[in-house]
Amino acid sequence: MRVVLDIETVQPPKEEWARLAGVAVIYPEDLLETGEAAQQEREYEKAAFDGTFSKIICIGLLIFSDSMEPKRAVSWFGPNEKELLRQFWAKLAEVRPSLFITHNGLAFDMPFIKKRSIIHQVKPTIDISLSKFRTEPVYDTMAIWSNWESRGWIKLDVLARALGVETKSGSGKQVAEMWAKGQGKAIAEYCLQDAYVTYACYCRMAFCELLPHEAVLGAPELIEVV
Repeated sequence: MRVVLDIETVQPPKEEWARLAGVAVIYPEDLLETGEAAQQEREYEKAAFDGTFSKIICIGLLIFSDSMEPKRAVSWFGPNEKELLRQFWAKLAEVRPSLFITHNGLAFDMPFIKKRSIIHQVKPTIDISLSKFRTEPVYDTMAIWSNWESRGWIKLDVLARALGVETKSGSGKQVAEMWAKGQGKAIAEYCLQDAYVTYACYCRMAFCELLPHEAVLGAPELIEVV
């Protein structure tokens, strides 16, 4: 079996980040002339991409046979991150994927999931090697497109347009706003759309048949975890 994976994450409140980082919060109005507030704000924003601080609110998974026949589209979403991770790892134990298809999965999605699993003490049900300079067991479309050169890293929507496939329906920056508004289901749908775009890019790069959106996603399972 093969899977396409994508996650959506949100930052903690700045006070929670500061507690974990072991620093005192500096508010912009406190030190306008020193630049310390601006520096801290940059560090806080950078932490958005680190599973040490931020949390997973959605995991999307497209499941295929070894011949890339669509089997299932499922997305877990909700505030109970520990249970979300438990259900995700349980599904992987059932599917036993031989290939994980991602975009920036080696640097972001997969390490993020591992960090959050350790924090919540949810033991992974399978071991996934994150070795670089390989196309298995993780096929990272961003890394492979750039031939592992970070200066050539490309955004998913840019790669999709270059390859002439369906593009993203939004941006990751919108996820925090959607989450704050209680739009968890919409985030789950957005996550699966990103997964489909990643799948489409993979098909072009691997010279295999690209199936339309409706054939892959069909009626996806959107599972709220509370």
